[in-house]
Amino acid sequence: MSPTTSASARQESAPHPPLSARARQRRTAAASVVGSILEWYDFFLFGACAAIVFNKVFFPSVSPFAATLASFATFGLGFAVRPVGGLLLAHLGDRIGRRPVLILTVVLMGVGTLAIGALPTYHQIGAWAPVLLVLCRMMQGFGVGAELGGAYVMSTEAAQDHKRGFYGSLPGAGEFIGVVIASGAVAAVSTLPEDDFLSWGWRIPFLASALVVVIALLIRNAAPETEQFEAARADGRRERLPVLAAIRARPKVIALLIGSGCATAVASYAIQGYLPSYLTHQLGLSSGTAVLGITVASAVSILTIPLAGALSDRIGRKPVMIGGAVAITLFAYPFFLMVDTREPWLIYTAITVAFALFLNSVFAVAGTFYAESLPTEVRYSGLVFVREINGVIFAGTSPFIATLLVGAGGDRPWYLAAYMAAAGLASALCTWRLPETAPVRTKGATGRA
Repeated sequence: MSPTTSASARQESAPHPPLSARARQRRTAAASVVGSILEWYDFFLFGACAAIVFNKVFFPSVSPFAATLASFATFGLGFAVRPVGGLLLAHLGDRIGRRPVLILTVVLMGVGTLAIGALPTYHQIGAWAPVLLVLCRMMQGFGVGAELGGAYVMSTEAAQDHKRGFYGSLPGAGEFIGVVIASGAVAAVSTLPEDDFLSWGWRIPFLASALVVVIALLIRNAAPETEQFEAARADGRRERLPVLAAIRARPKVIALLIGSGCATAVASYAIQGYLPSYLTHQLGLSSGTAVLGITVASAVSILTIPLAGALSDRIGRKPVMIGGAVAITLFAYPFFLMVDTREPWLIYTAITVAFALFLNSVFAVAGTFYAESLPTEVRYSGLVFVREINGVIFAGTSPFIATLLVGAGGDRPWYLAAYMAAAGLASALCTWRLPETAPVRTKGATGRA
């Protein structure tokens, strides 16, 4: 072997130099964002189709009102499964690593979504159709339970201290990228004649998710494990049951964190999950009105979420979250006043203000705030527990409760507005009771929890 060949072989066999902090930060951020895109692509598709497709395709044998309730109940079932999948997978994330678990969540979400796109309808196989829909929804929920929580943990742990708010917010921005893609796909296929849309058109966005799954797997496979987890593992700081350790160590913090997220859960899923049905059945507008409004708001949110995260790096997590929660309370009634005008531009404005400005002030910062409130060895499990309990109590029930409240109000939305306002106030109070976690505010902060 020549000296040149030998040198070349030594160079090829040498270990790759470790990634710089900035490179790890960016690569981890990309891996976190792409899974979030898939998560909300999947969930927006299901929510939109629950309102305008599934009630007709999978539950056609009951009244329209009962079919809508059954469809939204299936939507909520995904949230009921989320804590089971989330806690099991998050347990593995605290024990074996963040990266392998986040690869698995992509697989579970992707398979569930693709399967929904291929399901036979009630007219083809009878009662087995809604049963299969429920099973697919459960698979989605099982994977989703650990997805966003893991993305928050990875992106926050990989970020430099003074940029944790910004990088921790990026998975949230990724979710709205998923909404934009999904709503655009739904809007496109909803232009088909109704018979074509209900027979095969609605399936196209579900089947097209295969492309997102492949991209997500490639990017996540290339992402490094976080240094904070590696350091905790090297020091032997691993809990046998991380979620129980988190609850025992910080029960009040856990309870307040759950409450701090109720505003976004209630308002977000009432608007995304229920508003298309309200506009169609109560106001007589096209189902595409809500889809387009949510698309516009989501596109704006892609910019406002990182801005809110960056702002929290400068002034603290709590001021941004409390401000957003109070704004939700104050805007709940004006929101429905604008929607009830039936003027599309006012509806789009109401949705955009509610989402891109107020909801996202809480949503953008919550993931970082949760992660910073918990120690590394229980962070994944504790954060997922907080998010998924919040999801079961508030998010998954929101479209169902919205349907009941509007029905109880004589097809008027004022009871629903009161529910949204109360959720905003509860979030503000819970956040106020928690200690500040941002480094810029930690010195001299007076936490109450």
